[in-house]
Amino acid sequence: MKHTIYILFISLILAFTACSKDDKPDSSAVCLSCEVVGESFGDPLCVGAIDPETGEAFTLEELELTKALFEAFGSTCTLK
Repeated sequence: MKHTIYILFISLILAFTACSKDDKPDSSAVCLSCEVVGESFGDPLCVGAIDPETGEAFTLEELELTKALFEAFGSTCTLK
């Protein structure tokens, strides 16, 4: 019985700590790029990119919200 519990415990640890395909950058990731009167903002933000302030990865929902916010203030943005 102890042997089975140890194997189950190790399997659960490996399942939760294993690398996923999300760990690697995807060349087909959706990115947000914005410009105001012909001038673009620095680098585009992409899904899965790490936010330097929070350390968390950007999600598609966050990029869509950011796009709507920037467009409300007169920017032209595209998600591609």
